[in-house]
Amino acid sequence: MACKICILIWSIYAVFESDVNLKGIPVYRFVLPSKAFASPVQNPDNHCFCTEKIISKNCTSYGVLDISKCKEGKPVYISLPHFLYASPDVSETTDGLNPNEEEHRTYLDIEPITGFTLQFAKRLQVNLLVKPSNKIQVLKRLKRNYIVPILWLNETGTIGDEKAKMFRSQVTGKINLLGLIEMILLSVGVVMFVAFMISYCACRSKPIK
Repeated sequence: MACKICILIWSIYAVFESDVNLKGIPVYRFVLPSKAFASPVQNPDNHCFCTEKIISKNCTSYGVLDISKCKEGKPVYISLPHFLYASPDVSETTDGLNPNEEEHRTYLDIEPITGFTLQFAKRLQVNLLVKPSNKIQVLKRLKRNYIVPILWLNETGTIGDEKAKMFRSQVTGKINLLGLIEMILLSVGVVMFVAFMISYCACRSKPIK
């Protein structure tokens, strides 16, 4: 039952990568890790996506996930564009691929105080499994199975310059001001505490008449 749920409900997660300055706004960048498309050997959490042993080479191929159970049995596989993070046995059968993280990975840039997503890139590739078949003329000569890219999606968005300026003045600026006030109050508190301790020690050191 656990595997069935895992196949039918595919969830994506992101991990923190770095701090990024986006138009003067400090944000946290979260990226879709290669581990999300890893083989079950590399990432046991993906064991539900290994539905057979031949195509996946005994569940050692990585970079694509079988979602045929979500598509009424149609041989659909998903991956990152240009088979980014895929094993050589998956990508070597397709010419013209040039995977690189800058253009083909998925990420979110999130402002840590408000939690607003100020920039994102959602990229995904849809692939079909093509197998040798005696019933289809063009597939008779195939000697092996192929995972063939059909299309890839590229949805991106970023905060505009005017909105970024407003965000800096209305949110980031005020947050920085609050931080400054906090440091001032903390410094005043430390000074008052030190002055109190000095006065207390001075009073204790006076001889009692």
